[in-house]
Amino acid sequence: MKKLMYLLVTVSTTVLLFLATIMSSSACSISHYQPTVPETLRK
Repeated sequence: MKKLMYLLVTVSTTVLLFLATIMSSSACSISHYQPTVPETLRK
């Protein structure tokens, strides 16, 4: 029974870590968008 619990915890941790990595990388790519700034705002 302990081996089964250890396996479940290990697999669930791996899956959740993988999902967190995917979510954070997709959120970070959006923040790199740099639109062009109009000349009137540059002054």
